[in-house]
Amino acid sequence: MTAFRPARSGFHFPFLTRCVETAVNRSTHIPYEGVPFEREVFLARNSPLKITRKYLHKYLLLKLRGQIPLELKHLNSSQRILWIYTRRNFGDAIMDMAGRALLRGMNVPIDLFTLPSLHKLFAQDDVFQHVFSDLREVVGRQYDAILMSEFNLPSIRLKNRHFAKLPYACLFQYFNGPDRNQTDFSYASVNDVFSLGHAASELQSISKPYLASTPDTVESVLPFIPDTPFLALAVGGLDPNRTYSHWPAVLDLMDRSDDLRILKRVVLLGSDNGLAMAEQLAAQRFRNLQISSCVGKLTLLQSREVAARASLFLGADGGLMHVAHTTPVPSVSLFGIKEPPYLRLTGQCHSIGLQSKGNVDTIAPAEVVQAIARQVATYGAATAAARDSAHQLNPPETA
Repeated sequence: MTAFRPARSGFHFPFLTRCVETAVNRSTHIPYEGVPFEREVFLARNSPLKITRKYLHKYLLLKLRGQIPLELKHLNSSQRILWIYTRRNFGDAIMDMAGRALLRGMNVPIDLFTLPSLHKLFAQDDVFQHVFSDLREVVGRQYDAILMSEFNLPSIRLKNRHFAKLPYACLFQYFNGPDRNQTDFSYASVNDVFSLGHAASELQSISKPYLASTPDTVESVLPFIPDTPFLALAVGGLDPNRTYSHWPAVLDLMDRSDDLRILKRVVLLGSDNGLAMAEQLAAQRFRNLQISSCVGKLTLLQSREVAARASLFLGADGGLMHVAHTTPVPSVSLFGIKEPPYLRLTGQCHSIGLQSKGNVDTIAPAEVVQAIARQVATYGAATAAARDSAHQLNPPETA
């Protein structure tokens, strides 16, 4: 990484230069070995003054409310902790909180307070003892410390207004802006804050997104599971740049392929925004492929359990892709030009990331089918049954 260059700030006073340097370093540097991030790309597009202004806004909100002296560098596993997470995106939440997998089996008394839209995603978690999305549910509960994912404005305001007297720790601190591998960052910061002592190389070998489901959720999807090896395909999407429209061509190539590695059973997954594509695929005529659809029928955690029992997951960058990456199933993941696969995947995702030169629609169907064949050749279509018996409710232990 290139050292900070104070000349770019335009300041000629040592004190101001040090202030800007501190703000930029805290906002753009990750102090952990093995966490990929694109600091220089961000610095080339953003002035030190702009970065400093955003940093000071957050720092002063904490300082003026007397929060700075309450900050802790580390928490211990005996403290009653409330983890605050205020970002809205499913994928971000899955990656940003993935590091809690390191706390599995430690019986840490930790609860989660998050947005109502994320409540259902973590309601069955086996690390969080309770998951709340209504402040009235938290009032009166006794905590020893707050754990903030990051110093963003919603989290700071929540801390200042409702937990002003409690000490706190923060995983990502003031880091804001540079693209990074959020999953690796989460593992490294949880390891640090809880003083777990894992080496960077060990964290890299186990880092992956994490979710958990209950036995009832597992049981509920069994009627949707084919009795032969199958491909789980996520259709639909909210962002046009990350919504793939060429699934009919992909399935046509799979149908016509003589490659015995190509799966001939497909289960469609997705929410209501994928219904139109699901109907189009269901109406398509195939010689060999068999298509069944769960689109609009399942929750995210139910979709996770279907994906976990597939031989392969296929989908474009989005919430369902990140959900699938919390399972042992290998995958083919499609990314747009602004989403580098090395910052969205880890080795334990067992995924081939295909990156386009524009939006995901510029990825050729033939390239997708080739990646499917490579993954099945590597992992085997019949491994789903073995994974199913070993999978039980959750991915393998991380520590």
